[in-house]
Amino acid sequence: MSRILPPGLARTLLLFSVWSVAAPRLVADDAVRWRTDYNAARAEAHEKNAPLVVVVGTDDCIYCRKQDATTFRDPALAELLNRQAVIVKVNGAKEPAFVQALKIQIYPTTVIAAPDGKIVSFLQGYVTADQLRDHVKSAVIDAVSTPEWATRDLAEGDKALRLGDATRAVALWKNIAAGVSESPVRVKAEAGVAGVEKSARERLGRGQELEAKRDLAAAVEVYSDLIRNYAGTTAAVEATTRLTAFAARGEGVDRLRVMIAKEFLTTARDDYRRERFADCLDRCEQIGTQFPDLPEGRDAAELKASVQADPDRFAVAAEQFSVRVAEMQLTLADGWVKKGQPAKAAACLERVALLAPNSRTAEVAGARLTSLRKPGVPGMTTSLQKAP
Repeated sequence: MSRILPPGLARTLLLFSVWSVAAPRLVADDAVRWRTDYNAARAEAHEKNAPLVVVVGTDDCIYCRKQDATTFRDPALAELLNRQAVIVKVNGAKEPAFVQALKIQIYPTTVIAAPDGKIVSFLQGYVTADQLRDHVKSAVIDAVSTPEWATRDLAEGDKALRLGDATRAVALWKNIAAGVSESPVRVKAEAGVAGVEKSARERLGRGQELEAKRDLAAAVEVYSDLIRNYAGTTAAVEATTRLTAFAARGEGVDRLRVMIAKEFLTTARDDYRRERFADCLDRCEQIGTQFPDLPEGRDAAELKASVQADPDRFAVAAEQFSVRVAEMQLTLADGWVKKGQPAKAAACLERVALLAPNSRTAEVAGARLTSLRKPGVPGMTTSLQKAP
């Protein structure tokens, strides 16, 4: 498919901030989910690894109105744009600097850019739904790229699962899902997580059945096994909650309380063996709080002390805790972006780099931070680049 670019278009568009991009008549009440904040749309496209479609026109442009009434009313095109692209309108009469930067001479002009800002199509004048759909489909295909680390981590997750380490597999795959936009690798990673979650949920169901039959000792064994071997799943979290509730109530059976303490300690030791020192410290703290009167409480205190006394192990634990906080900051940044507060999002992303340098989480945060910043100008920015 040909890519139409205006003569003399600069290879890189000057970084530009658009604060008011659409007049009321430019935003039609149709099936297309138009964005009216260009900067937010640019950031959204980068976040989603989706093409950015920029439609530039004016209120008094006859063909702009015709394009609104025909092209963007096409159900198939609207569905494609809403699902796989980010589309925004810019009022050329109100944003002359933007028009000049792109050297737009005809209204309407439709610019399709890849998530990294490279222009892949520059369409001057009225375009039909079929024409625009072809260009957008091409841009979507170009956008589906996968980082090398994600492919590597996908394979590492498969290997970990084969070796019986579902916890590591889930951690690797969740990291891919958080750091990679729509791609076959992300789909496979999410499917892997879903498969492990299903297995964990089945074990949780078995524990709940035993609990309902008042076979609490057997339920404790099932829950404990679930916590040890499926850490990171929602089922493991629920199993921990149920065991904690057992311990708090006592269920009127001292033997059961002792059993829970032993299972928790076994899990803590398993975390220690697998060098999940942050999880080990969490579990030891829990044991010490709930079972201070039992031998397991004292053993947990000794295990905790052994981690803290060894600088190498404690450094690993500190790093693991930092990654947890960094992941929370990454999620918080997404929330600030959605609320249209890029400055707060940028602050969260900066903290990620400090909390977990050289980590996958930091890589993701760095890419997202790039899309939010423009030197010397506050607010969210963008850069469109001509494709080579």
